[in-house]
Amino acid sequence: MFKTILVLILSCKLAFALSDLEKGLQFYEENEFSKAYEIFERLCEKNSAKSCFSMAYMIENAQGVQKDINKAYKLYDKACTLGLFEACFNMGLTLQNQGYINESILAFNKACNLGDARSCNNVALFYENDKDGQMSTEFYKKSCDLNNAPACYKLGFLYERGELIRQSKKYSLAFYSKSCTLGYAEACYLLGRYNQLETKDLQKAKRYFGMACDKKHKEACAAYKELNSKAIEIY
Repeated sequence: MFKTILVLILSCKLAFALSDLEKGLQFYEENEFSKAYEIFERLCEKNSAKSCFSMAYMIENAQGVQKDINKAYKLYDKACTLGLFEACFNMGLTLQNQGYINESILAFNKACNLGDARSCNNVALFYENDKDGQMSTEFYKKSCDLNNAPACYKLGFLYERGELIRQSKKYSLAFYSKSCTLGYAEACYLLGRYNQLETKDLQKAKRYFGMACDKKHKEACAAYKELNSKAIEIY
């Protein structure tokens, strides 16, 4: 009986905490910044990651409070430690803007590990620019596994070129295919060209061109129109 009452009490407390956060967000949306900040500050002291993040964002952008980058950074850091990837990402941007590139990569890495594809891409691009193909590929793969279409496309591109990693047509086509499935027009277009020029499978080529054209890819639309004029059937 005591356990049941305790569970009910904890549930009620969680409900009230959520209600307070929602109220703070409502004040924020209504530009009642001082009221919102007061709520966020109280909840942040109780380790509400979203509240700490909200405080940091308001401080960084001087919304109802004085701008203080160092204080904003510390709050982003706290929210990041509490597991909010948006905070890790913003912390990375803050460090990057201040010229602390290596430190920003560490923050983006934390966000990536928490499931933020944008941050995985940022780390991957850093290593790509540093000509480290192994690390760049590793982080693009993390992003691609999170269904980030541009990352899958970049992997296809890297495997196709073979400049930073060993060239592989098999992997290149596989990643282009996933990127296309996720709606990335350029990947669909390249698959269309591959099937048109390499395998001579015009039906499949037209299908890929059509997928890219649906995403407003001009070259794909022109290629689709050309094959259509030759009465190539998709199926």
